[in-house]
Formats: sequence, C-alpha cells, structure tokens
Amino acid sequence: MPATLGRFQVTETPTSISTSAATTATDGRTFIVEDHDLVLSALSSWFASRGHRVHACPPGELAELRRLERRDLVVLDLCLGDRDGIDVLQHLADTGFHGDVILISAFPEAVIEAARAVGVDCGLRVLGALRKPIAFDRLDEMLAARRHGPAPAPRRDDETMPLAAALAADRVTFHAQPILDARTLAIHSIELLARIVVASGREISVVGALADAEADDLGDLARAALAAAGRVGRHLLRRGIDPLPTAINVPSSFVQRRHFAQIVSGANDFAVPLTFEVSELDAFEDLADTRRVATSGVLRGLRFSLDDFGTVNSNIDRFVQIPFDELKLDRAYVVGSATDPLCEAVCRCAVEIAHLRGATVVAEGIETRDDLVRLRDLGVDRVQGYYFARPLPVDVLADWILTHRARTASAASAADARLV
Repeated sequence: MPATLGRFQVTETPTSISTSAATTATDGRTFIVEDHDLVLSALSSWFASRGHRVHACPPGELAELRRLERRDLVVLDLCLGDRDGIDVLQHLADTGFHGDVILISAFPEAVIEAARAVGVDCGLRVLGALRKPIAFDRLDEMLAARRHGPAPAPRRDDETMPLAAALAADRVTFHAQPILDARTLAIHSIELLARIVVASGREISVVGALADAEADDLGDLARAALAAAGRVGRHLLRRGIDPLPTAINVPSSFVQRRHFAQIVSGANDFAVPLTFEVSELDAFEDLADTRRVATSGVLRGLRFSLDDFGTVNSNIDRFVQIPFDELKLDRAYVVGSATDPLCEAVCRCAVEIAHLRGATVVAEGIETRDDLVRLRDLGVDRVQGYYFARPLPVDVLADWILTHRARTASAASAADARLV
C-alpha cells in the first residue's frame, strides 16, 4: 500500500526494491536539496536503496554544491522556505555544473514546467520535473534515461559569426523545407531558411546570430532571401518542376514603407508567389504603417504569415491587426499535441481563430505520425517538419520533390485500384 507523508507519497518502500534496481545508480553522487525533514529522509532512503551515494543538503547548507562533478545528480525541491529552487538552479549554473537535475514540487504543473524551462535556460541538463505526491515509477524512468557520455565539446570560435560579417563575406546560404497539404500530403510550398557557412565550411543555423543583429542587418537578410527565392524557382524550372510558392522570414520592423515600397510595387515581377513570414521576435515600429503596407501588398498578390504563433509577439492581437492569410503554429505546441492536453488546446483554439478570419493554418515542427494525425483532426491545413523532410539544399530539394511526387502518385493509384 502506498504511504503518504503530507503531500509526499511513497509508492513503494525502499525495503521492497530488489537489488537489481541498483542498476539505475551511477558512479556519481546524488545530492537531495529539500527543506522538509520527513521528505528528505524518505528520498534519501529511496535513492540509497538503489545504490546511490546520497548527500542530504538542507537549504541552508549548500556548500557541498560547490564541488559537484558531471556524474552527479541533484534532486531539487523548488520551495525551500526562505529561498527558492530558482536560486539554486542559478547557483548550479554559476558553478558550471554539467550533471543532471531532477525537480520536485507541490506547486501546479504550470509552475513546475516554468521552473524546468528556467533550468534549461541556465544551461543545465534537467532530466525532468515531478509534482508531489511523487510517483516513484516516474522517477525510476528518469533515472533509467540518464546518459553519461562525454561532456559536450566546447564550441570552436569558427562556429559563430555575426550576421553582418556573414552577409558581407557572402557566407549566408539558404535551404528549403517543404510544406505539405495536411490531407493529401501533396507539396504545397517551401520555406527558405538561412544558414551561415562558418570558417570550417560547416553550415549552422542563422538563429544564433539574430539576437545581436542590427535592424539593417535583418533587412539585408530579408533581401538576400528574396534573391534566393528567385534562384530556387529558376533551378526548379530547369529540373522540370513548376516554381513553388515560397515563404521567407522577415523581421516585423521590415514591414514598413521604407523597406517594402519597392517590393510591393514589383510584386507581380517575382518568379514565384511569395509569402512573408513575419517574425515574432520584434515589435512593429509603426502599426499604422505596417497595416498600410501589408494591406497594399495583399491587394497586389503578396501573402503574409504570422510565424511561431503562441510565442513572444506572435499573438491574437497581432493576428487581427494585420491582414495575415496564414498562421503558423509554433513547434512548442505542435510537438506533443497528440498527448499533451495544453498543446492540443492551443492548437485547437488557433485553428478556430484562424479559420474565422479566413486564414490557413500551418503546423510546423511535426516529428511524429501521432501528432500529424491529431493535427489533421483539429483542422490544420498544412504541415511541415522533420517527419517529412529537413531543410534541404536546392539540388537535394529538387530530387526530393520528384521522389515524393512519384511516391504519392503511386499511393493514390493503389488507393484508386482498391476502390474499383
């Protein structure tokens, strides 16, 4: 029978654990930071019974946490009387801890998940978070999943490059990721994603360079993407593929007359239909001016997409202020939408709101069939993600398109034959 200690529940007692369970232990130590004496004792006994070398750490006695090694495990209660677990997470980060962290708390799941995200933001390896009363079978699963490979190698200096320098040195390139019809999986369009070619010749995502980029640099990146869209369209034509509608990412500050006037006036001259995915990372400089230039662009055949809906500035207010005809669900809510009630609810509400406005919905970041099926059921119009294809160089993209079309045509023929 499970025993309950206040809000702490023991789902199996240490004496009932077989010696084989000690296989979850490691060569490192386990530090338990907990202010409730009974809980601290119960956790210490449970871990010790599984072969762990346990160190009990009351909140006022954290000196031992200054001497942690990467094989160690820290089990941290988030509520510690006069201090909180966020302070301890920052302390672990400041001391360069590279081991594992497990969080426990009686607070609601939303608070625990936010604390887990704080730990990740601090650069810590958070195995998971558990709400009291603790189910020890879940704790067992976390321990079983512990990995202790070599420490991550330090990033080489040549693996980063400021955006301005990359643009000036012509080291920005673009890969394309297909966007598919959610029902038929036919190819609908592509999104161009920027990469920086660092000194070693390796391509890295441009995302890391965006935070420190100046507004002019972001505008130059958008113009480079426009030029790349034309090149991709012409390459596909040479391969016998009609140019696909193409999406490029632009900062919100770029959607202003001083940047966009020439684009709007030449909207009919582009080799491919264009969609501008408006970034969530910055605010509109002048809402009235943005609304004017976006509306004029839509009337001339351009399309605007609200990128990464549900994050930062990508919200309902922004969506209804501008004539977006597409809403892109952020992968934070797409991944796990088949199993996580909160993710499913966000996706469902977003689909309903977008469709009320006459906009289509793209789910980006799909990685599993279960999520694909659930998002289809919720009414998502288009899908994108590693489940179908990673961002591809243009030569590989053409091959992928031809192969995908042949495969889907074959599947459709087989389905038709079954109906005869």
